[in-house]
Amino acid sequence: MQIHKEELQHPTQASLVRLNVYELSAPPAPVHGMDAMLKHGRYLVTEDRIGTTKVVATIGSFATREEALERARLRAAELEAQKYRRLPASA
Repeated sequence: MQIHKEELQHPTQASLVRLNVYELSAPPAPVHGMDAMLKHGRYLVTEDRIGTTKVVATIGSFATREEALERARLRAAELEAQKYRRLPASA
């Protein structure tokens, strides 16, 4: 389940970045790779880069909601240092 989403866009490049935080629960049946991720934590932070194609990267998995949200905030600050601007949250 997604618990946080933030979008940033570069003013001169065709680049939109979406930071997501998900709360994961163990799947009812084993899913390859997911068991290892859940050992690190049940909160997943991802970065979607949307330009001519969409690239999804995992930033990390974290034990607590606060750690995951903090990592998303830190990544947003890194992007802002690269001139990205936060977009208003959609209604």
